[in-house]
Order: sequence, then C-alpha cells, then structure tokens
Amino acid sequence: MKKIAILTGVLFLIANFTVAQKRISIKKIESRLITNEGVEFVGTLRDKNNDHYMFPKWNNNGVIFVDRKMYGISNINFNITTNSVDSRITQDKLFMFQSSSVDSVSINNHLFKRVGTLLYEVLFEGQNSAFLKKYDIKHVDGFEGRTGVGSKQGPSQTSVVFKYVVVKSGKRMENIELNKKSVLDIFENERDVLESYAKKEHLSFRKEEDIIKMLNFLATSSS
Repeated sequence: MKKIAILTGVLFLIANFTVAQKRISIKKIESRLITNEGVEFVGTLRDKNNDHYMFPKWNNNGVIFVDRKMYGISNINFNITTNSVDSRITQDKLFMFQSSSVDSVSINNHLFKRVGTLLYEVLFEGQNSAFLKKYDIKHVDGFEGRTGVGSKQGPSQTSVVFKYVVVKSGKRMENIELNKKSVLDIFENERDVLESYAKKEHLSFRKEEDIIKMLNFLATSSS
C-alpha cells in the first residue's frame, strides 16, 4: 500500500476548540471582506458557478472551526469541485473560504478536517486511527458517434467519486480500497480479529458503513 505522506497532529483537532460558538451572518462575512476586517474568514468573493456541491440546498447547519474558535454559519456548502467551503451571499454571489484558513467544518453533522491542503470527511476517528473520505470529480470526455447523416458529438460528463485513506497513530496516511484485501492489509496486526468479527456480524468489506463498524469494534476491543 502506497504511503501518501507522513503527517503529525492530524487527529483530535476538535477537542482543543473553545466551547462558545458565535453565530455569523452571511452579510457579516461580506462586510468583513469588503472592509478588510476578514481576520477569521479569509476567502474570495465570486460569481455563482456550475461546480458540484455535496448538498442540493444551501440552507444547511454549519459550524466552522478556525483558530480555536467555533462559528455557526448557515447558507454553507461543501464544494466538491474545488475542495473548499462556500457560502452563498446572494442568489448570484458566493464566498469561498480559503481552505488553509479553515481547520475543520461540520455541515449537517458531516465533519471535514483539513489534512495538509485538502479537506477530508471524517468517517471514523479513534485513539489510534482515522478513516477519511475525499470527494473528487471524474471527467469523461464527450464521444463522437456515427449517424446516418454524419457524426454526432456526445456531451462531456462529470460525476462525483470518492477516495478513502486511513491514518494510523496520527502519522502514516495510506490509501484504502473498499475490499477485503485492502482493509486487512492495512490492519494486518488485527487481521484475524477483524475477519472473524466481520463474518460474525455479516459485514461487507465493500460497504463504507460496515468498515466504520469494524473500526469501532477494533477501537473498543483494544481499549
């Protein structure tokens, strides 16, 4: 399994944030940017685009964690195309938060954390490991097909795809595929226990939710 990077301090970001949560309106964000007061919120105003977003609507329950503070923000969404957090200020205007200024963000109880320069969704986080999910876009070029009167160009298509990684002991980050071999290779020291538990509970190594159950089991059984 290819190692992506050696990372430290990836886990347990949320525990160190202050408990008090501030409510920030979208207009306040726009005002801070225009008046150069955007200390907490560094980003860019831009026009509405055709990017792919995680949630179909913008009226979401969001909490952004920045510099040990929590800010509650509505009209927020996760931009899959740019791997960023956006807020809709008006029907045609967006505010894109600079990813490097956001430690983590929770949108409708989906927690994203910044690892390096990218935001990953946290599917599971234990004392010694974390299971993370990266959203991405797959582009498929249009095709040219022959018809009775000539050629016809098919439209290009885009779709949302996922990549998964596991962080062990807060340092090593590895790609993981949702299949039995990949999971057991990464957790080779717990191979027999994990395989036995999955068989007993009728869990699939190809299902995201079942992998989470397995990791929860490993965390509780080793504590």
